[in-house]
Amino acid sequence: MFKKILIALLFISVGAQSQHSITGIVSPKNDLVTRVILYQLKGTKQVYISNSKIDNDQFKLEIPKGTEAGMYRLSFSPEVFGFVDLLFGQENVSLKFDSRNLSNSIEFLTSEENKSYANYMQEALQTQQKLDSLQIAFFGLKDKKQDEITIDLYVKTLSDYANIQNKYEEETKGKLANHFIKASRKYFAPTLFVSPQEYLNSVKQHYFDFINFENNALKNATFFSEKAIEYVFYLNVSDDFQVQNVLYKNAINEVMQKVGGNNEVKSEILTSLIYAFEQFENLEMAGFVIDEFYGKLPEHLKDEAFVDEMQSKIKLAIGNKAPEITWEENGVQKKLSELNVADNYILVFWSTTCSHCLQEIPKLYEFSIKNEAIHVVAVALEDHKKDYEQFAKKLSTWTNILGLKKWENEFAKEYKINATPTYFILDKDKKIIAKPEHFEDLKAYFEN
Repeated sequence: MFKKILIALLFISVGAQSQHSITGIVSPKNDLVTRVILYQLKGTKQVYISNSKIDNDQFKLEIPKGTEAGMYRLSFSPEVFGFVDLLFGQENVSLKFDSRNLSNSIEFLTSEENKSYANYMQEALQTQQKLDSLQIAFFGLKDKKQDEITIDLYVKTLSDYANIQNKYEEETKGKLANHFIKASRKYFAPTLFVSPQEYLNSVKQHYFDFINFENNALKNATFFSEKAIEYVFYLNVSDDFQVQNVLYKNAINEVMQKVGGNNEVKSEILTSLIYAFEQFENLEMAGFVIDEFYGKLPEHLKDEAFVDEMQSKIKLAIGNKAPEITWEENGVQKKLSELNVADNYILVFWSTTCSHCLQEIPKLYEFSIKNEAIHVVAVALEDHKKDYEQFAKKLSTWTNILGLKKWENEFAKEYKINATPTYFILDKDKKIIAKPEHFEDLKAYFEN
């Protein structure tokens, strides 16, 4: 899931003189998997390299001469089929996959480097999971004999893990994969912990032991961002929303301290975190990352359009006051913030040209007139005034506002409206308390 949070495309064409290639076999035949696109990973950016149709279950991607070594991404169309990351170290690469399960069926036919890295990831991950499982099982043991068996098995598995790590580090010396293998090493204590808190403290304390944020090979990948996402979201968890946000803030501070003065890496990690919080609709934390860290970066490392977009979304977060709406009523200027006629308000953006609106708006009207504690503020996004006036007469108990220029209307832009109807539920102070997608969701909110 989190890899998807990292995609921010920057298409840059590269020269056409080919030196190496990536070839692939995709089987069985799948009419939906028709094209593959090659990108070079640059932190959170993807630099376009080339693309190829998949003919007879095969494809070939030419890599222009002079293309630097690093991590690359094969993205299949349509996007729902995902992507595959691989290493390019100035050698031809060939691989095959199952078209029904692209990302989990990779087999490298050539490229010793990718073979080694893929084998390492599989063996190391299995052993790491076994060590974690033994530690977790140990917390629940009450039998002395079982304790001794688990301790012995842990020590043996720890030795196996050290052997795997050393084997692949030695095998890939001088190769690009070596940087990723060394940085993927995990610390495990020589003995099992008695309490879960001691174990968690150890994991967090040693999480970045083998990661060098100055490593240029790791910069040309998603490695740093993925590790930061894992640290922030998986090692700092609470069921309480406010406590969770405090844990997030502490974790982000810790990550930034580990990165040190490398602003380029900070920019990549912070961008990924902002996207992640926006995906989870935790706009409070997205704002925290922007205000405390991203906004303080050197200007050349900031994307102002990205910041503006995120900040506009943050304004619409649950808990924030709804952006102001003004209109004229009987020659008097009115403001949303000054309305004082109900305990709750439903702000709805709709249109007379929207068939779905014409089904839901009458239902909303019937619902609202039966609930005296609710008042509806309806903004009709229209190209013309004529049709709107006929409909507004039927909605006599509402505050009706005409928003001409439709999608280009200032309130539509302020509230990021790209579909109608769109609902916001506000409290008496005009703070946003819910954003139901459909009328039935809105109705359920009040009924519950």
